[in-house]
Amino acid sequence: MSITGWRVHFTRRDAPWPRVVTPLMQELSELSLRLDSELDEQGVPEGQPFLLAPDGSYDVALNRYFSVWMAHSPWNTQAAHARDLRTFFNFLWSARGGCGWRETTPEDRAAYSWWRRRDETGPRVLDSSWDREVATVNQFYLWAFEQDLVRMNPIRHRMARSPWAGPSGGMARAVPAEASRVGPRREVRWLPPASFRRWRNVGLCGFDADELPRPGFRGRWAARNAVFADSLVRTGMRLSEQSALTVFELPELPAPGSGTVNARTVLPDVISKGSSGRAVYMPVSTLREVWDYMTWDRRTGGRCSTTGGPAASTLQAAGR
Repeated sequence: MSITGWRVHFTRRDAPWPRVVTPLMQELSELSLRLDSELDEQGVPEGQPFLLAPDGSYDVALNRYFSVWMAHSPWNTQAAHARDLRTFFNFLWSARGGCGWRETTPEDRAAYSWWRRRDETGPRVLDSSWDREVATVNQFYLWAFEQDLVRMNPIRHRMARSPWAGPSGGMARAVPAEASRVGPRREVRWLPPASFRRWRNVGLCGFDADELPRPGFRGRWAARNAVFADSLVRTGMRLSEQSALTVFELPELPAPGSGTVNARTVLPDVISKGSSGRAVYMPVSTLREVWDYMTWDRRTGGRCSTTGGPAASTLQAAGR
């Protein structure tokens, strides 16, 4: 019985249950406890992705890719692999006559590439997104071929040398032939400080091109968003790391006149990429804006200030 296509799920323990427990819910609750125990015995971490086929079945061989090969990869990486595989498998199922992931061929990949990038009725993804999908799906099929789960890798390869190998060119290696080879060149890797401040003030704080307050702006948490962006830029933390910070990881403001320029804090293992905690140094000026937001902006709201930083207007409003 077909459902809606391939689906991505994540392991979850201690799921909430209705307050009124019927006999059926009691039976399901006991089953859930047994499943949680089995996950613990197998060492399956919380949040690990797995795929369900359109008929609702669970392919043990397929999902072993996440429990074995990708077990030590960051959660975001695992989730990206699962979703990219789902997208490709759904195409095989819906557009290639119900073809399974074991039987796919280079011709299926060519049709998928056309629909994904060129078809006017398709999603027409960016080259950078396509290159990521090629890399993730290619890694899965390289693993599946080594495990003797498929007869061939449907992604064709070509020999290429690294552009950084020097005059000799280095040794050639096999790379996916269907990659765009233009995606990474379009990435913006840095902005000058002045350009970043203008982007922050216009995009997050609602100022106009002259960095003056725009009357029509209706953003409610402009100061919070600007402080968040400033902190990312000044500390180098990842989005997932900074969004998981609590007040307990936030350093206290140094005493005035102490000469401290950067305040030190430690990211816990549980929120750090690769479960590897590390020390982070936050500029005191940025840390002061964070504390100002926590102290004032949560209660008063506010907008950014081009002269005093994102929290300045908040303090001014509180002082009126």
